[in-house]
Amino acid sequence: MISAVGDRTTELMKLYDPWLWAYYNQIQLVGAQFQLDGHEFQVRPMSIRPPVKVIRKATQMAFTESEVLNCIHGLITGYYPVGIYYLFPNQGKVNDFSASRFNPLISRNPESIAAFVKDTNRANLKNIGSGFIYFRSGRLAQSIQGGIMKSSGSLKGDPCDHAVMDEYDEMIPCDQVDDYVDSRLAHSTIKTKVYLANPTLPDYGICSKFDISDQEYWHIKCRHCGKYSCLDDEDHPQAFPECLHTLSSGEVIRACFHCGRALDPRFGEWIAKRPDVGGVMGFTISQLNAVWIDPKTILDKWNHPHTNRANFYRLVLGRGYIEAENRLSISEVLACCGWDGIQSESKIPCTMGVDQGGGERDLLHVVIGQKHPVKAGKIVHLGVYKGWTELDRLMDLFRVSRCVIDGLPNQEAARSFAKRFPGRVFLSYFNKHQRGSYKWDEREHTVVSNRTEALDASHKEISGRDVLLPRRCDIIEDAFAPHCTAIAKRLEEDEETGSKEYVYIRLNKKDHFRFAFNYESMARNGEPAWLFRES
Repeated sequence: MISAVGDRTTELMKLYDPWLWAYYNQIQLVGAQFQLDGHEFQVRPMSIRPPVKVIRKATQMAFTESEVLNCIHGLITGYYPVGIYYLFPNQGKVNDFSASRFNPLISRNPESIAAFVKDTNRANLKNIGSGFIYFRSGRLAQSIQGGIMKSSGSLKGDPCDHAVMDEYDEMIPCDQVDDYVDSRLAHSTIKTKVYLANPTLPDYGICSKFDISDQEYWHIKCRHCGKYSCLDDEDHPQAFPECLHTLSSGEVIRACFHCGRALDPRFGEWIAKRPDVGGVMGFTISQLNAVWIDPKTILDKWNHPHTNRANFYRLVLGRGYIEAENRLSISEVLACCGWDGIQSESKIPCTMGVDQGGGERDLLHVVIGQKHPVKAGKIVHLGVYKGWTELDRLMDLFRVSRCVIDGLPNQEAARSFAKRFPGRVFLSYFNKHQRGSYKWDEREHTVVSNRTEALDASHKEISGRDVLLPRRCDIIEDAFAPHCTAIAKRLEEDEETGSKEYVYIRLNKKDHFRFAFNYESMARNGEPAWLFRES
C-alpha cells in the first residue's frame, strides 16, 4: 500500500509518475474518485511509458480513464511538449467521449486539471499546459480491393509526441492506422504509443499486438499458502472456469490453484511470460480480477445456455474469439489433401488463380485446378513465381482455359497478360453492391464479384471438404494452409448509414494463397462446361 513520504519527495514523485499524481491529487472521475483499493492492477500499466504499451482487456476495467490521466499528466508536466493524439474508432465516439467523460473530468478537478487547460472552444481539441490533445477518429477511407489507402482528414497535419489508439480493433483497417500515426510522431523525440481494446478476433488488432509484447499477466498471491495463481492464463488447466469454485453456501470464490482457498485479486503483481521482449509491454486482464464484480455473476453467465459465447470471451474474459464457421483452420485445410503430388503439367484443361504481392514486385502466388467428377474441384498445382512471363508458361503447360488474377496493385502488367490470352484471362475486382453471379466482361478482361460472397463460396469448398488438394508437402503445410487461415469473417457496421454486413478481414498473417485459391474457384465455377471437355 501507499506509505507516507515527505512533501518534497511526494511532489517529485508526482512529477514523474502519472499514477501517483492522480492518487495524491484525489482526481475526481465521473461517478467516483481515483483510488488504489480494488484497482491495484492499474498501478504498473499507468506508471510506465515504454515505446509501445498494449492493453488487451475485458470491458469496464477503467483503462481508458487511466490512459487519459496519463495524457493529461504528461501535458501538464511537459513530458509531452508538443501534443497527443487520442484516437477512437469513429467521430461519434470522439464526440461522446469528449462530452460525457473528458469535459466532466476537467470541471470536477479545478485545481489539478482545469487550472492548466486553455479554452479552445472545441470538443475534439484541448490545449493543456504547453501542448495539445487531439481527439480524432481513427477510421480510414479504404478500398477493400487493396488499392491506394487514403487517410482520414482527421489524421493529417498535426505533429505529436504520443498516441493512444482506444478501441483499436474497431478502427478500420486497424493495421494501417499505425502508418499514419507513426508519421505524426516522426519528428518527436518521445515517440510513444498505446493500444487498448476489448479484443475481437485472434491474431487480429489488439491480440496481434499483445502476441508480440512481453505478455504480462496479473498473478494473485494467495494469503493462505503464499503461492501465486493467474486466473487469465489460457494455457493453465486450472484457469477459467475451473478457477471458480461454488461453496456449499452457494457463494462462488476465486480459488487458489494450489490450496483451493479464496483469492483476493487486490494482492497481485504483473509477471511477464516473455520477459526477454523489449520495447513492447503488453498487459491482459479479465473481469475475474475485478473485485467489484461477484464471481458468481460471471459463472452464472458462463453456464447460461443463451449466453453469447463470442461476447463473453471478448468482453468478460478479454480474449479474442472466432466462430469456427467464420475462419478456416489448418486441420480443415489438411483434411482436403489427397494422395496425388503436385503436377508440373496437365493434359486436362485447367483453371488458374493468381494473387499479386508478397513483399516483392511481380511476386505471384498461383493455384491451378480442374473439375472433379465428385467434388467441386481438384487442385493440381501451387507455386510462387517471380515475373509475369512465368504465367504465360503455366498457361501453356496446364492448358488453362480460364484464369482469374488480382487486378491490383500492378494493373498494367495484369492487363498486358490478359491481352496476350484474350477471352481466357480476367482481372478480378470486388464490388460490395454486386450480388449473385460473377459479372464477366470479355471485352474489358474483367470479372466483378461481391468479395464476401466469393470468399464464402471458396471457404465452403474447403470447410465442406468439397475440393481435393495435393498430398501433404512443404508448400501445403508451410504456406497454403497457413495462408488459408489468415482471413476471418466478422460483422461490421457502416459509420454513416448504421447498416451491418459481414466482411472478411485480414489477420496478422500472409493471405496470398487464400486469394489465389479464391480466384481459381471463381474461374472453375464460372466456366462453361464445354471448356472442360478433353480433346
